[in-house]
Amino acid sequence: MVYTTSDYFPFLARQFHRETEWNECNAYSTFCRTSKVILDFTIPYGLSVSTGRNVGSNLSSQLVFSMVPSSASSIGYLAASRPLFAITPAPVGNSPRVKSTAVSATLADQTQSDILSNPRAGECDSKLARHQRIQDVLDSQSLLQNIRAGAWKCSWRPVSSSAQQQDYTGDYLAVAQLYPSLATITGSYLVRRSATAELAISGVSVAGSQQDLQLIVQHATNQRRWSSEATYGTNGQMLGLRGQYNFGEAETPEPQLGEDASGRLSMGGEVYFGAQEASGGMSVGARYRYDRPLLLELACVANPIMGHVSLAWTQQLRTHACAAARYDFNAFSLSSELAVGVEWQMDENSILKARWSDSQGLRCLVDTRLNNMVFSMGLDLGAGAGTGADAAAAPAGIKRFVRSFGLQFQWFL
Repeated sequence: MVYTTSDYFPFLARQFHRETEWNECNAYSTFCRTSKVILDFTIPYGLSVSTGRNVGSNLSSQLVFSMVPSSASSIGYLAASRPLFAITPAPVGNSPRVKSTAVSATLADQTQSDILSNPRAGECDSKLARHQRIQDVLDSQSLLQNIRAGAWKCSWRPVSSSAQQQDYTGDYLAVAQLYPSLATITGSYLVRRSATAELAISGVSVAGSQQDLQLIVQHATNQRRWSSEATYGTNGQMLGLRGQYNFGEAETPEPQLGEDASGRLSMGGEVYFGAQEASGGMSVGARYRYDRPLLLELACVANPIMGHVSLAWTQQLRTHACAAARYDFNAFSLSSELAVGVEWQMDENSILKARWSDSQGLRCLVDTRLNNMVFSMGLDLGAGAGTGADAAAAPAGIKRFVRSFGLQFQWFL
């Protein structure tokens, strides 16, 4: 049985971190997030329909219905200490709820042009910071950008000094989802311990003859210069520690006109141990990234115990297009995999993603926004597509070329 997921609750969780100025990208767990969002995206499974709406300013609901028997439907609720909206409410009056995308794009372009033509390095409240805040507001009104695309456009800057001065202690986010056909409940709870610390508890409970309860507890610290994560999971009694350190200036000053911004080097690692299996492991990584004039990121992660090395490259080709490539190699088995992908925002309401790997073939995803609805269509192609009973029962022609095809309709109210 497959869990059918919607983008609504993950979108609100990112909004919560944005509201409380928590940098999701400043962590070792998201070390290769830029390349993964282009190379490891998922496509819809079968046909599914979902709706998400605000029951109140601090409460949201979600209903996901799958028309494929092997995929589970769900109903869920999300509560937060701060108002979270998929679509920013209009001010009092007769203004429309959703602002024109064309107007938003024009405002963003004008702001960026103003930054590049009038640089002022060293200002406490720089134009770059103001541009980021304006872009945050525009992104919050663009469902398509936040849901599927543009994760490589997010701010990877460390937590700002202004965020550390504010007190977010006690801010929380709670999510619960019920899968009736699986007799399963999933949930998570996030609470800010301070301006730079967060506690997250998530779990899965299965009822019936094979009752099971699994919990994961994680405490994260997010500083401007470094970050850390301590995780414990009941499944296998797994304990893990992660850390990341950012070299260079804590806040890169704005470059002069025609001058490239300096890059930023980050290094990190993790160690983990499972008491149930009496086994453990570790990994180390290094990442270099600069964002202007066009984004470039290089990342390397190695697991010496497993003999695995991963090299990733991400390059922004133009304002609305980004490409990535990754090479994985195992020194023990001598196996390797090469994956390449691209994300392209074709227009203001359509986004195309495509990736190819020598072991999994070609995968494509198209997202289109129509008012408050996002329509997604995915296709997975590859030689030898399909595995197990499904592959054996499939016609020979389809088995060779079509691995999966899916459609998803998401309404945000």
